[in-house]
Amino acid sequence: MDDFIYLDNAATTPLAPEAAEAMAACQATIFGNPSSSHSLGVEAAAALEKSRRKLASILVCNPDELVFTSSGTEADNLALFGAAYASRRKSFVISAVEHPAVLETADELVQRGFEVRRAPVDSRGVVLVDELVELVDEDTFLVSVMYANNEVGTVQPVKRLARAVKKKNPEALFHCDAVQAFTREPISLADGALDLLSLSAHKLHGPRGAGALYVKKGTKLRPLICGGGQEKGLRSGTENVVAIAGFAAAAELAHRAREADNARIRKCMATLGRIVTDNLDGVIINGHPEDGLAEILSLGTAGLKSQNLLHFLEDEGVIVSAGSACHSTRTKRSHVIEAMGVSPDYAVIRISASRYTTMEEAEEAGHIIVAVVNKLRR
Repeated sequence: MDDFIYLDNAATTPLAPEAAEAMAACQATIFGNPSSSHSLGVEAAAALEKSRRKLASILVCNPDELVFTSSGTEADNLALFGAAYASRRKSFVISAVEHPAVLETADELVQRGFEVRRAPVDSRGVVLVDELVELVDEDTFLVSVMYANNEVGTVQPVKRLARAVKKKNPEALFHCDAVQAFTREPISLADGALDLLSLSAHKLHGPRGAGALYVKKGTKLRPLICGGGQEKGLRSGTENVVAIAGFAAAAELAHRAREADNARIRKCMATLGRIVTDNLDGVIINGHPEDGLAEILSLGTAGLKSQNLLHFLEDEGVIVSAGSACHSTRTKRSHVIEAMGVSPDYAVIRISASRYTTMEEAEEAGHIIVAVVNKLRR
């Protein structure tokens, strides 16, 4: 990492040493199948449940309410498909700024005969509560709104939205994609406001290949993957005990350091943003100025193209993205930026830090961005 400044942590994060150590210890000593009844299987099952309890403690929920998956994308799919096929109703509501894992699942459900309604957001990316509730009716089986946006960092009032939805239709489930927010925001499921919540390990310095779905007790879902009945029948397939151990270790580390990390990262991003805005005209910052994730800074620069800016920044050793990693190689404009009403005259890049980002890196990246934009504008 000495050769470049990595500021695409919203796409994926480097593995924390503590997570790597937990995985190595698990790999070296635990190799049984958690579903086996012999001693090696019992040992693996115990390790699996230990990880589950760690994550449940952070989320303030019952360990039995956590279902392990291979990723946040699979968790989102299980939430939407599972709820759709467990219900006799046919309509559901999502926000206009959801992650592709929700958007593409919604589009597939439409192809299968379901109806999707999309709630708008304001210019800061905040879901409009009254407009969303207006879309909910007696035929609505689920509402899905992400906890924090992965492109601009805006944090949504999910508990307020969930309560408003339940007031209008108590039977509608409320799902929240918290992949970008978990361990960055203080998430507690103790009040039961949310029915389903998606998580992923690799966004918080854990390994790829591990995710989870919180399923509130009593919530009915149909499984996506059938087989041996693992994870209470909701996700068959032998669990990845090693990756899950790394997931739990990374989450514990991030949870303990959340306030200190957020404070430091926010200073880094504020400094970077100030360097850019103080030295360039025609620059905007997208997202909510107060209610946003510390590590995400979405910058719009007038008169340029995002992909050109990305490539020139990489040539100068700064790694950023144009938005969601799922769509970063496409030339089509971000649906999030469009929903927020940002002018197409602006090239938008997402700069995302981590606990390993230093102030020196932030300052250097800010000056490099200024230099590259000036060069491209000539």
